Amino acid sequence: MPQPRKPLDRGVRVRNIELTDQYTVITMYYENNNAVERDQNGRVVYSGVDEIGFDAEANLVAMNGARRFRFVKADNIAVKPREEMRQTRPGDRVEFRVYFERLDRGIENFDLFECHDGETFVCWNFYNLRVTNPVAQPLPPVNQPNLPAPVAKGIILKGIVRDAKTQKPITAKLTFVQSPGLIQIDSVQSFQESGLYRIRLVAGQVYTFTGSARGYLVSNEIFNASKIADGQTITRDIYLKPFGVGDKVTLKNIYFEMSRAELLPASYAELDNLVKLMTENPTMQIRLEGHTDIVGDPDANLELSRQRVASVKSYLGGHGILANRVEAVGYGSKSPILKKGTDEERKVNRRVEFVILRM
Repeated sequence: MPQPRKPLDRGVRVRNIELTDQYTVITMYYENNNAVERDQNGRVVYSGVDEIGFDAEANLVAMNGARRFRFVKADNIAVKPREEMRQTRPGDRVEFRVYFERLDRGIENFDLFECHDGETFVCWNFYNLRVTNPVAQPLPPVNQPNLPAPVAKGIILKGIVRDAKTQKPITAKLTFVQSPGLIQIDSVQSFQESGLYRIRLVAGQVYTFTGSARGYLVSNEIFNASKIADGQTITRDIYLKPFGVGDKVTLKNIYFEMSRAELLPASYAELDNLVKLMTENPTMQIRLEGHTDIVGDPDANLELSRQRVASVKSYLGGHGILANRVEAVGYGSKSPILKKGTDEERKVNRRVEFVILRM
């Protein structure tokens, strides 16, 4: 079994992981191991005080990024950015609990991503966490020899695939995968004139599905049928975003090693969508653009951004996308979205985007 990797920040530990009917509960603690520093006259030049909090945008990530579970609440720690950060002094130990949406049954390995910074805040990032979470076993049938065995009807999922801008129906391919085993269940095509699609799925499961169409960004969504009764029909429309030359798209779920350029597995689902997009549009060319926050040494930020987009380009190349279809440019801290605001607000500056150069 892979061992959980320690976070980069000292003093951060996971004590326990518990699954309830509603939540994935992680008990953590932080120890302030900083040392007070004094000058030659005995005056304090560094108090060792740390401010700690937990980011409300944190996620648990499983299945190489295909499945994400949102943060819900926390006990005994401030929630950023809603609450004031908590100060700790050298020697302080703070134990707290964080609650996330419950993991799908069968998912036993996951990552916790709370912070993308690590320079301004203490980060609570852990990889390869594990919890016992077996797939629910169906109850054995009652022996009633005079009655026929019940037949599972399944769930009908149907709706219309639409252009997100015009609301007009479009034809698209929908591919369904069952969590947690990443087992492809089926693919369906929406009708060209009406945009209608229809698929029968097994009740009691969680599915991820991608929607793809020529000239549209790939959409990655979740259909949770774990609490839907057998035999029901669910209506759900799907909206795909069109794109064209000059459009810029932010890759939202890209994760790197802290202050390094190595991609983490939680990025793979997002990058696989880009691979799928470029495969289905074989003349498409893009420019990858890497950006950092305005904090830190500008030259170091520039080099880091170049290395990170190079890693993304390398991933695309390893999945069949020719190098001459992808430019890679790092801008460092030269093009921030926000120049002012709190450190929490400025985290939007750290991003990887792609610009469509040719179709």
